[in-house]
This record gives sequence, structure tokens and C-alpha cells, in this order.
Amino acid sequence: MKIRSRYISIVSIVVMVGCSGPKPLTTLKDNAFNASTQGNYTLAVENWQKYFSQHSVEEIDADSYASAAQAAFLAGDSDMASKWYDEARYKNYASAEMYFTLAKIYHSQENISKELSALEFYTKNYNENQDEINNRLFEIYYEIEMYDKALVVWDKLNEPFKKQLSNQEKIFEISLKNENTEVSDSLSVTILEKDPKNVDALEWNAKKYYWNAENRYQEQMEKYNEHKTTKQYKILVNELDKVTADFKRALPYFQKLWGINPGKKYASYMANIYARLGDEKKSDFYKKYLN
Repeated sequence: MKIRSRYISIVSIVVMVGCSGPKPLTTLKDNAFNASTQGNYTLAVENWQKYFSQHSVEEIDADSYASAAQAAFLAGDSDMASKWYDEARYKNYASAEMYFTLAKIYHSQENISKELSALEFYTKNYNENQDEINNRLFEIYYEIEMYDKALVVWDKLNEPFKKQLSNQEKIFEISLKNENTEVSDSLSVTILEKDPKNVDALEWNAKKYYWNAENRYQEQMEKYNEHKTTKQYKILVNELDKVTADFKRALPYFQKLWGINPGKKYASYMANIYARLGDEKKSDFYKKYLN
């Protein structure tokens, strides 16, 4: 009985020791992941920093650096995020999330060159977030005057973005530089419906009708002076009706421009229009601004 009692006591001690023994420790890496899952990115970054400090670069895998970088970005530490993403890329890591985040980081740092590189790499390799990526690419291409690329991206943009006045103004400016009359005509009308005082759109229409009229006038007068026949005179009269119509179309646009910026810039146009329309008094009024 004594032997049996002693055996039971030993077994009991072993069981107790086993139950009270050390449990598996949660690693810093696990803590970092758990903190991120719970939305505590500051704590996640702290755990990643401790984890990295306890391991050599060779021991740390690319996924860990990428996860740490994303946590740092969400914690508001863009510099740390960029640094850790660089470590991940050095280990040949690449993902849509990484380049999407890097583009945002470079944008916040106003590093347009790196931002553009990240966005262009993204578009070539991933198919996520395309609307947001293309919208930003268009803005950058416009800003750095890479208009050919801006036009290519424009065709890929979503309609809500295209309908924004600021973006229509950008593509209108590009169309003017490229001398695309058809697009300029269409956009100028759309822009003026939203912003009746848009100077560029007003000037496009004002000068378009003005030069249509003036060039036709000069051409037909030259033809008549060369051949002063009855037939040519009838042609002249008919063409001058068209001239008058175009001058009258140009006039309201110039009147609005004059209201915005009265002075020499528009005075010669106004003076000439009124002279062609036979209103010498108004023509003389605008001529005073030419001195």
C-alpha cells in the first residue's frame, strides 16, 4: 500500500507540473499580424520593429516586410512604409497592393516621377483599381505635358470623371494645342454650359466665328476687285450675308470677354466687327482702347 501511495503521489506531481508548464509563446510576428487584424496599426508597427531588430535581414522574408510596410502606411508613417517596401522589393516581392500604396506615398511626398513609375508599372501588371489609377495617370500626363499619353488614357476614363468640368477643361486645352477643331468645338459648348464665363471656351468661339467672317470677307473682296462683273457682284453680296452672320455670332462671345477683361486685348476685334456691321459709333468707341 505504501508503494502504491507513493506511485500515485509521483504521478500526481508529474501531472501538476505538466499542467502548469510553459505554454507556447506568441511571437512578435504573430502579435504584429493580430494587431493589424484588429486595426491597431501603430501597435503592429511596434511589433514589426521589434521583430526586425531581433533578426538579420537574411532571416526576414519579403512577405513580412510587405505586411509591415502596409501596416506602417495605415498607421500614417509613409517614410517607414516606403523603407520596408523597398526591402520587400529588394527580395523580389511585388503585388498590386504594394504599388498602389507606393503611388499614394509618392503622391503625398510630391515625388511625381516615382509616382508615375509606380502607376505605369501597376497598369502593365495588374487589373485592380483601374479607374482610380487611370484618373491619376491622366492628371500627371497633363501636368507634365505628355499630351499624347493623356489622350490615350482619356479614352479609358470612366464617364463621371470625364464629365467633371476641370477635366473637360484639361482635355479642351490639349485639343487646342493639337489644333483638333472638332473636339475643341464640342468641348467648348459643353464647358460654356457649365461655366458661361470660361475665357478659353469663349475665346475659341469668338475667334472662330470672327476669323471665319474676316477671312471670307477678305477673300470675296479680293475676288470682286479682280473681276468687277455683275456675276461676281452677286456672289459678293451672297457671301457678305454669310460674313455678317458670322460676325454677329462672334459678337456675343466678345461682349462677354469684354465684360470679364475690358481693354486692348479684345478692342481690335470689337472695333472691326462693328465696322463690318456698319456701326461706326461703336467701332470708334473700341478704337479708343487701341492707343
